[in-house]
Amino acid sequence: MKDSDWLKKRALEIYGGNGGNIYVTALTVAELMIVCKREGIDLRQVCIQVSRIAKLDGLCWEDVFRACDFVEKGATIFDSFVMASCRDGDSIISSDKVYGKFGFDVIDLRG
Repeated sequence: MKDSDWLKKRALEIYGGNGGNIYVTALTVAELMIVCKREGIDLRQVCIQVSRIAKLDGLCWEDVFRACDFVEKGATIFDSFVMASCRDGDSIISSDKVYGKFGFDVIDLRG
């Protein structure tokens, strides 16, 4: 959290009473990444900080950090999450050419 954050005091109170029982969703992480990118904040560092205080529901932190790698290489946040969710041998079904540029096997919807 930044020093000037007007919600910081309340966030610290909530954390103090709920430490170890805080969960975030992939959508929350995506929203944080969008704000970080828009504001020029290091998204990897924000994700590292959040990973220290919250459990990730429905996705693992390793996937989030893989998504950060793809964003840093020029992919959009949402495309990055798709790629980060892939495992060895997986293919992505899409009409979007971006995945092939990152070395993923793509099953083209266009035929």
